[in-house]
Amino acid sequence: MYNYFMNQNGKLKNYIAGIIAFLLVGATVGTLVYLRNNKPSEGEGEALPSGTVTITTMDPVSQESGEAIADIPVAADDYSSYPLNTPSECQAVIDAYATANGIDPFSYPLEIVNLLTTNHEALDFVLHYPELTGTQDSPDYPGTISVTGDFSPVRVPEYYQYDMRWGYKSYAGSIVGIAGSGPTALSMVASYLLGNADMNPAWMAAFAENNGYTLEGGTNWSLMSDGAQGLGIDVTPITADQDRIERNLDVGNIVMCLMGPGDFTNSAQYILIVGYNEEGFEIRDPGSASRTSVRWQFDTLAPQMTGCWIMRIL
Repeated sequence: MYNYFMNQNGKLKNYIAGIIAFLLVGATVGTLVYLRNNKPSEGEGEALPSGTVTITTMDPVSQESGEAIADIPVAADDYSSYPLNTPSECQAVIDAYATANGIDPFSYPLEIVNLLTTNHEALDFVLHYPELTGTQDSPDYPGTISVTGDFSPVRVPEYYQYDMRWGYKSYAGSIVGIAGSGPTALSMVASYLLGNADMNPAWMAAFAENNGYTLEGGTNWSLMSDGAQGLGIDVTPITADQDRIERNLDVGNIVMCLMGPGDFTNSAQYILIVGYNEEGFEIRDPGSASRTSVRWQFDTLAPQMTGCWIMRIL
């Protein structure tokens, strides 16, 4: 009898020990699950604000090694806070916008990506390229553009190729935003000298195309001679003569210049010289608001000029 009770007592102890072990294992697993689900985020342990996306950008060196150099939270509706110091950073903001808006990143051609790399002012224009390219090619499109706020009879306006009102218009095998410095520059001249706000860059691009003043990827010099004269503007080609340029500016004429590689372009870019003072020459560069905003010394401009025309009313 004694052995029977001892055996039963041993079984009871083993049963109780099993239950305790089961409860301990369950408690441990539950604790681990809780900690995992409530683990704070890395960094400062704070969640990102609602409406932000985190993008990892890479410089060329880091891309080769695959090592990310920065996690940058960017508001989904504000891409201007993105760094744009390298081609890879420019590509990163394009990829972020494309992803957020269901756009194929490969719908941005290389020339558009390069535009952002060389001109950060064109950010909005570049990001919206896949959505708006081809929408400005209808015959009546120039008539829908308002330049209120830009046009003034007492000041040469500032029009830029990458303006979203006309920059997506097809031009010279490309678009105005890329290849349209010529019609954009002449549009500023015509708007000012002729007092005609309808001759906006889209109108001028169509005029150049329809009259054979374009070449593949750009504008023929003839737009600045025959084309301008056909609009009612007197044109006189000159050399890069500072005294002559200043005398023409003194009487209200405008100087159109074709610039070669240098401060303004890697190939060719039309700009205007519209005034001068002791600080330097005032210009209108249709490719850059930043370059337009500063004064330029003649010794800097002259070596880059490959063509020069005085423009005035007939």
